[in-house]
Amino acid sequence: MVTTTSLLIPLLALLSNLDATIASPPLSEYAPTCPQISADPIPVQQIPSHFPPRAVIDVSATETIKRTLATYALAVDGKDWAALGAVFAADAVANYSAPLGVLTGLSAIRSTLSASLAQFAGTQHSLGTQIVDVCASGVAVSLTYYTATHYLQGAARNSTSIVNGGQVLYAHGQYQDTWSKQQDGSWKIVIRNLVYMVSGLENGQ
Repeated sequence: MVTTTSLLIPLLALLSNLDATIASPPLSEYAPTCPQISADPIPVQQIPSHFPPRAVIDVSATETIKRTLATYALAVDGKDWAALGAVFAADAVANYSAPLGVLTGLSAIRSTLSASLAQFAGTQHSLGTQIVDVCASGVAVSLTYYTATHYLQGAARNSTSIVNGGQVLYAHGQYQDTWSKQQDGSWKIVIRNLVYMVSGLENGQ
């Protein structure tokens, strides 16, 4: 006769093995070095050598960082500036290139982005090609392509039709981010570099 206890013991053993499987990997299995993303971003031509193909070691951290990057796009497009606190560390430094320049601290990032985007009726930030490397326990870097569409005041904010080129500005570039794991288990950006793939904003081109 099969008892509840006899079924429960193998189940507990299975769950124990599962916990061990999804735990963070040992330090020796992380990428040996992180690309140095600092005040000077990695030149576009050098990116492939800094982010070669490799196995994804820490899946949980990688997916958390990807979700946090998506939160950034949702926060900016929704003008929910408070939500940026879940994306950037309090002492983060973000180089948004001209005309915004280098922003130091979460407060400056919030206020500058809010003011600079106030002229637009709406925006849509779409994320594309993306690489995340967890380089050590609590340290990661990511590179994310983006296309940002800026609708000028007067443009139909929710229109599904083609908007006249004179009412829309496009920006094509990439975010080069350095991340730090927080005490609560979340991941936040400590250094950001915005790199334009083309010269500034294009007027409907």
